[in-house]
Amino acid sequence: MDIRTTLSVNETFLEILRNCKEQKTKAAMLLDSEGIVRVEGLIKEICLTSPNPYLELESGTKIVLKTIIAINGIFSPSYSEC
Repeated sequence: MDIRTTLSVNETFLEILRNCKEQKTKAAMLLDSEGIVRVEGLIKEICLTSPNPYLELESGTKIVLKTIIAINGIFSPSYSEC
């Protein structure tokens, strides 16, 4: 049986993202964007005031927060048994 670390049902990735940004550590993410996509990098900005909140990596890549299904090995509850 495959066991994965997941967020609690009411938890979000925001705290993990903020920690990665503040500590300048790489965020390795899986995204659900027309299929599963892997992206990683240092977080430059987290924008929560946009109609579609997103983060921007130092590479310039912008990622809509609702597409993130895992960060640094921690999965969203909806993807815990994939």
